[in-house]
Amino acid sequence: MDATQYQLGRRCHVARGLRGLSTSFLVFGLSTVIITTLLVQLLSQDPISSTDMMHKALSSVGNLTAVILAVLGISHALNTPEPLENDSFEIDLSWYPPKSSPITNLTTVLNSTGVWGFIFNTSHTPDSQYGTYNWCNMPHVRAKEYPKPPSEYELLYVEVIHRHHLRTPYSSNSFPIEPTPWNCDDIALYSYSSPLPPGSPPSIPGYYSPFTSPLNPFSPSPSGLQGSCQFPQITTQGLSDSYQHGRDLLSVYSPLITLESAEFHVTNNPITTQVAGALISALLPLPNNTPIPLLVQNRETDPLEPKYPCPLARELFSQIHSTPQWTFHLSLAKDLFSQLDSISGVPPADAGFHASFDHYYDNLSAKQCHGRELPCSVGNNNNNSSSKRKCITQPLANAVYRLGQWEYHHTHRGTHQSLQASVASYGVHIAELLSHITSAVNIDTKVRYRHNIAHDGSISRLLAILQTDEMHWPGMGSEVVFEVFTLSTQHFVRILYGGQVLTSSSPMLKGNEQGMIPLRQVTGYLGGLIGYREENGKIIHDIKQLCNTPATK
Repeated sequence: MDATQYQLGRRCHVARGLRGLSTSFLVFGLSTVIITTLLVQLLSQDPISSTDMMHKALSSVGNLTAVILAVLGISHALNTPEPLENDSFEIDLSWYPPKSSPITNLTTVLNSTGVWGFIFNTSHTPDSQYGTYNWCNMPHVRAKEYPKPPSEYELLYVEVIHRHHLRTPYSSNSFPIEPTPWNCDDIALYSYSSPLPPGSPPSIPGYYSPFTSPLNPFSPSPSGLQGSCQFPQITTQGLSDSYQHGRDLLSVYSPLITLESAEFHVTNNPITTQVAGALISALLPLPNNTPIPLLVQNRETDPLEPKYPCPLARELFSQIHSTPQWTFHLSLAKDLFSQLDSISGVPPADAGFHASFDHYYDNLSAKQCHGRELPCSVGNNNNNSSSKRKCITQPLANAVYRLGQWEYHHTHRGTHQSLQASVASYGVHIAELLSHITSAVNIDTKVRYRHNIAHDGSISRLLAILQTDEMHWPGMGSEVVFEVFTLSTQHFVRILYGGQVLTSSSPMLKGNEQGMIPLRQVTGYLGGLIGYREENGKIIHDIKQLCNTPATK
């Protein structure tokens, strides 16, 4: 894909701006001539005639302006929202770098002390600070902060994708010895099958009740995460956040959300289904025995997570993690890794913990979001001397969080390979999104609200494709919303991230003051990236071919 061929796409905006400027001078000049002529005549008129003539003058100026605008094809009222439709524009598929920020500056990342005001120790963000990055519970659409569009725009369709909410750590992110267990005795994890045809024998909902038999001599693990929770599992706090997330979305999109018009999609990871149960109970308050289908694709090819095989994406992400910047940041972080290893007991040779800060980040943030203390070393417990114990301090944890933020930025927005890697690995979901939007605009579907529950890898790839101007590691509950509007005969898309209009570095995704982007500009960009098109009445795209294309450096 040669990006240079798309650079002409921005010239049409310059031409249109010059035309508008010329029109303004023309209207001003002719109006001045009329007013000057009439004012000369006013000097010889009585007051009543002068007043009448003034009305005629103003009327003439207005009529003249309307005629000129009509001739030029721009006769919209001044206070009507600019439609932004353009008869000719070039599709620009280039990668555009994000803006510079403290997260992008490795020197700042390594030498700072805090985490830029980000929140890591509670799901609750005070209303006065709402919109602040909160890893434990990210800001999302809710009525109080919702950027209301002008009343002239009619909302046709909404599609939401968000990361699951608070959970326990993954077992792979466990320290060798975790002295404090994670118990989830206040949650029932259901697992049962029930026949759908009417008249079939009923099934009783059954849930897991973990226990350890005193007669079982085999420990599930000699060390690491212990307790009655699954690793991972959505916690009670995560379920509460999921329910509130649903209530907040309902406060804005309630006209579109009914049992007949809403559709829900999860991944094969059970934590997304756990979130769906709490979220949907808020979005669709129905009797407890009302079954709600959760769409899920094959675990080996699921595009929402994503899971489908894509050698090109794998190779491009490998290239990104082999760049001099990536290697340099790991070398500079050796001392930090050494301090963390000595406290956590993680072996320095453990590749998973030292290829990035992902494992340490997940372990520490999960503890802090749930109000747990940062861990201390446990190797000297036999000495019964707490003075010899070393603990991970908040400054150490903050350093992990800052470096994790830098890593996600570098992986998904910091290099030109990041766009193609994300397009290849998430392009199938983009094709599904385009299909949904097209169906909604053509009024050939009853579905007006779709909700996808996914993961940080899902959101980060989507943000890479949308070329967000400022990339963060998507925290718990991170949300991207696609809104489709109609204005007269035209259609527009508005993209929200964190409850506000997303700011993109790509000129293709820049809208007007309300964030409205012409539909065909959005579909042209996203469709162009994945080769989305219709052939012989069938929608196709090029992602499978792209995934099997050899990577170039």
